Amino acid sequence: MIKMEKQQGDGSGGLLPELAALEPGQLASAKPRFPRRSLKGPQILLLWSLRLYLLFMLAVVIYQAWTGA
Repeated sequence: MIKMEKQQGDGSGGLLPELAALEPGQLASAKPRFPRRSLKGPQILLLWSLRLYLLFMLAVVIYQAWTGA
């Protein structure tokens, strides 16, 4: 595995010179990949409740902007 160290002031964004020379598609294939985690029931429930809360609050903001309050 390639060790990524941050080098100060070289403008490479913290990548080794070998990685800084790669094109974006090549860089994506050089980075390590991690599999997705499978979520359990409470985690799925929490994420769906946050999505519903977000939609509800978006509707509240739109209503408040519409009525001018």
